[in-house]
Amino acid sequence: MAWVGALLALIVLFALVVAKQRRGTGAGTPPPYAKQPALFSPAERSFLGVLDLAVGKDFRIFGKVRLADVLTMQRGLRGEAYRAAKNRIIAKHVDFVLCRPDDLTMVCAIELNDKSHQRKQRRERDEFLAEACRGAGLPLVMFDAQHAYSASDVAARIATAITRKGETDNPPIKGMVQVSPYAAEVGEGAKAPICPRCSTEMVKRVAKGGENVGKEFWGCPNFPNCREVQAVF
Repeated sequence: MAWVGALLALIVLFALVVAKQRRGTGAGTPPPYAKQPALFSPAERSFLGVLDLAVGKDFRIFGKVRLADVLTMQRGLRGEAYRAAKNRIIAKHVDFVLCRPDDLTMVCAIELNDKSHQRKQRRERDEFLAEACRGAGLPLVMFDAQHAYSASDVAARIATAITRKGETDNPPIKGMVQVSPYAAEVGEGAKAPICPRCSTEMVKRVAKGGENVGKEFWGCPNFPNCREVQAVF
């Protein structure tokens, strides 16, 4: 009759396991996930606004792209070498990727580096990313996070990286509108857009310095706390 006792013990153990699993997924248990407040950090969102101005309609911008969707394994890589190479990219991402608007061919990757990139682990990650992109033939441009950017400087650095790669068949970057922090507000004109960061109506300003002096642009009225800008079309 010993087998009867063993069978009863197994049944009890199974019932306890099932009950524990049900408690873990029951209606009274809070869900394990919560929605992030935003896709980009404030610094990334500010830079994205300038990047939009820098490239205009010449490229489409994608953000928070998995490195495994940007790079793939070389043909012929097998076994442990394949697994090791894949594991190094599987959990990483790049901040922005520029693609041709017609066929979405990737032409450039962009990283925005804040103070966290000064840590040893982040530096090693950045060095690997640069080496991986260089080996794959994908231009990578790294920008330091700043309080203000020049859209024309951003465009020039991207154009230089693409030209070095030999992407001469790409359309030129035309959206080189330099935004000066020393800008004056101008009169009413077209309907003002809404600042994507502050949800307030933007104001039209004119650059007072730089190579684009006199050119108009839309700026957030909360400057300098918000540095969102948009081109005037």
